[in-house]
Amino acid sequence: MKNLFTNDYVLLENYLSPEICQRWEKKILSHLDIFGADVEPAYGQMAAYYGMIEAGLNESYYRFAEKHNKYLLKEFPEVAGVIADAGRLILSHSGLKPDALPVVPRDKKYFQIGGFNLQLQSWDLYNIHTDTEGLLQYPASIFEEKTRAYSCVVSIKRTAQHSKDRGGDLDIWRQRVLADALDGFYKRDGYSARSNKLREKVPYKVGNMMLFDSFMPHVVIPFKIKKKDDRRISFVVHFNYRKHTERNPFPHLEYWY
Repeated sequence: MKNLFTNDYVLLENYLSPEICQRWEKKILSHLDIFGADVEPAYGQMAAYYGMIEAGLNESYYRFAEKHNKYLLKEFPEVAGVIADAGRLILSHSGLKPDALPVVPRDKKYFQIGGFNLQLQSWDLYNIHTDTEGLLQYPASIFEEKTRAYSCVVSIKRTAQHSKDRGGDLDIWRQRVLADALDGFYKRDGYSARSNKLREKVPYKVGNMMLFDSFMPHVVIPFKIKKKDDRRISFVVHFNYRKHTERNPFPHLEYWY
């Protein structure tokens, strides 16, 4: 749908209350045997699709997705509202009515509806990237201008390192870069941006929601974990406009983690 916005982001400050974020943080960090950290992907609840694919654990992801969705909604009931709000925000920010399209799970049986990114170890990787991994089902879409894909990130726990060189915070480039144009975005080293002219710092306070075009390059600022307060948690869900799928044979926004 051409009307859906591109090359832009929306920031909702203080979207989640400190009480909800603290409750989620406590539950997650007290059950690290359940939550899989996708820095070094290990099987566990809420393990991201891309992390599982990279780790060769796609079978586990598909097999347990339905169970994980039930767990997520039971233990973190506010998640359903977060996803619904993000879907409505995509539509309203595009100048459409908030209910202009159905916002539906990609497939509740085989895909998780949302999840948590945990960084529990030092984040040394300066990884400027776009979020196209979840479009693996539709390979041509990462090269097509008509594709409308979105990433939603809610800051749940900010690393204590943010006070030192903004460690763990988020920067984004206000430009849309399709997969076949990335060579022009990066320097010859393959990971540094040719230009920082369009780079913007994102306020990454706990509770903030950031919703953006998934084709906009972004980066988590590297940080060191020297104590428990340095750990970082965010809630993540992705969206994609589809005119028709086998599961949902009508125009819609699908979401997954």
